[in-house]
Amino acid sequence: MSTSLSPERAPTFGREIDLLFLRLIEADAPYEDYKRELLKLEKRWSRKAKTPVQLLAVRQIIAKTLLTQAFGFSMPWKEFGRWLRRLQRFGFRDLGMRVHVACLYVQSLHLFPRQAREAWEMLDDAERRALRLRGDRPLRQEHLESIAHAKKVAQVPSPLPR
Repeated sequence: MSTSLSPERAPTFGREIDLLFLRLIEADAPYEDYKRELLKLEKRWSRKAKTPVQLLAVRQIIAKTLLTQAFGFSMPWKEFGRWLRRLQRFGFRDLGMRVHVACLYVQSLHLFPRQAREAWEMLDDAERRALRLRGDRPLRQEHLESIAHAKKVAQVPSPLPR
C-alpha cells in the first residue's frame, strides 16, 4: 500500500524544463548539452501536442530557452541568430517574451556588432509596446525596467538617432 496521498502525475512541460535545468546545472554542462537535451524535450512534447497552438507554444518556449542559453554562454551570431530567427518566425507568445529577447539581443551586441541596428530597433519596438500598457499594470513597469537595464549595460551603442 502506498503512503502517498496523491497519485503520481506526469510532469508538466514547465516542470520537465526545470528538472532538466537542475540536472544540467549540477553537471556543469556545456552549451551543446543544453541544446541537445532541450531539442529532445521539444521533440517529445511536440508529439504530445494536441493542437497547433500547443505545438507552437512548445516550439516558442524551447527557442526562447535556447536563445537565453546562447546568450548565457556568449555564443556567436551563428548560434544566437539561429534561435532569434526561429523565434521571429514563430512569433512571440507575449510582450514579456518580446522584451526578454530584445534585451538579450542588445546586451549581446559586443559579440556581433553588425546586428546593432536590428537589435536596437527591436528594443525600441518592445519599449513602445510596453509604454502602451496601462500605467497601473505591474508588468508595464517591470518591462520598462528590463529595457532600461539593457540600455544601461549594452556595450554597443544604438546607431539610431535618439
